[in-house]
Amino acid sequence: METADVVVVGAGVIGTSVAYHLAQRNTGLKVLVLEKEKAPCTGSTPLSAGGIRQQFTTEVNIRLSRYSVDFYERMAEELGCVFDFEQEGYLFVTAQEATAARVRENVALQTSLGVPVEILTPAQIAERWSFLKTDDLVLGTFCGTDGYADPYEATMGFYQAVKRCPDVHYRFATPVTGIQVEGGKVRGVTLDSGSQISCQWVIDCAGPWLREVGLLAGIEIPAFPVRRCLWNTEPFEPIKQKIPLTIDMETGFYTRSESGGLMLGLANPAEPTGFNNLLDDDWLPEVIEAAMARIPCLEQAEISRGWAGHYSTTPDHLPVLGPVPGVAGFLSAGGFSGHGFMHAPATGLLMAEWVLDGGPQTIDVSSLSIERFASGAELVAEHNVI
Repeated sequence: METADVVVVGAGVIGTSVAYHLAQRNTGLKVLVLEKEKAPCTGSTPLSAGGIRQQFTTEVNIRLSRYSVDFYERMAEELGCVFDFEQEGYLFVTAQEATAARVRENVALQTSLGVPVEILTPAQIAERWSFLKTDDLVLGTFCGTDGYADPYEATMGFYQAVKRCPDVHYRFATPVTGIQVEGGKVRGVTLDSGSQISCQWVIDCAGPWLREVGLLAGIEIPAFPVRRCLWNTEPFEPIKQKIPLTIDMETGFYTRSESGGLMLGLANPAEPTGFNNLLDDDWLPEVIEAAMARIPCLEQAEISRGWAGHYSTTPDHLPVLGPVPGVAGFLSAGGFSGHGFMHAPATGLLMAEWVLDGGPQTIDVSSLSIERFASGAELVAEHNVI
């Protein structure tokens, strides 16, 4: 029977980051990354909007972002890869006093943790980004070290760096169909071919399929796939400069620069869970209406294309990270509710620390344990989710 020390399920940005961070420790552990698709980064990762931000409402998400932003800033040089982190910032705007009061509290938390975020008046917003409708706004928040990047570039950066490590191997078009658990411990995985691989660790990095992989080990991870649709405009003359990733907190509309035009997104609150990956063009008029309400000049824009991907969502919009009681050797690395790409570097580090050090050393993520859903305690949700 084939053997490995660690089996990573999924070769998207999370799985490749986990493999990279394990390889960086140079321990000689044999790491095998199994991917059901024919190549890396062909699942949900490349369909992401690519946002990278630190403006969250929970301390744990802010800390995950702080590590990840620092990593992405040096990624191209450290990994010797092509990776362009466009730190054009994130701009949140609100037109409601009640929301503004919560935003001020969030900013106090963010700045206490070292996030360089500033509160802007409507006049200041209008001066910096004159294309925005600001006469109804109460305030905005802006962090200039936030931004966006290409998730494909990041994934391939991790992948190419890991390929140079003799202890890490990838296998594509290889779905995992079973996880063997004996005596409360992971013993191995079964492939669709029927062959088995003996291992001590299984790290579930399957993105929207996180729950499905967990069920193979008899584990119920409360993370469910939800479709999200994005559209790009053609190159757009009225807005020539690159803009921050801008979020209207009332409607949930968000946009950023993309290929000379703008990327447009808005979550459909009625979207059911499931793996539907067809573009919902019936939702596009709602997106356009919300977009034009905040950026009136979008009336002149033309849509060039659209696509659909999936969030892996949990009840509190926070990931499930770490071990699961009763199944030693199984680690969950998902359920980010839209933040997987931005938190991939921190997640890779944490998984490596669980395997090699017995637990996280860099960031306290005890609040992200799966046990929070069974404790009966009130969940503390992440509210800055789009």
